[in-house]
Amino acid sequence: MSSIVATNIRISEEVLKSLKYRAIEERKSVNQLIREAIEGFIAVDIQPERHVKDSFENVIGIAKSGIKNGSTKHDYYLYGKKK
Repeated sequence: MSSIVATNIRISEEVLKSLKYRAIEERKSVNQLIREAIEGFIAVDIQPERHVKDSFENVIGIAKSGIKNGSTKHDYYLYGKKK
C-alpha cells in the first residue's frame, strides 16, 4: 500500500455540509468519502490498458524541502527577496 499524504482542496460550504451529513449517515469520515470518490473517479476514467506509465512519474516525491508554505510563497523561494 502506498503512503497517505496530506493535501488541500477548496470546495463550497454547501458541498462540505453535504459531505458531513453523508459521512454521518455512512459512519465514515469526510476524508474517507473524498478518497473513495477520487479513487472511483480514477478507476472509471483511466483504463489500465490505455495508461502508459511515464518515466517522469518516478521523480514525483523524491525530494522533501520541509517548506510548509511553498504554494503561497513560491516566488520567494524561487527568486528570493523582492528588491
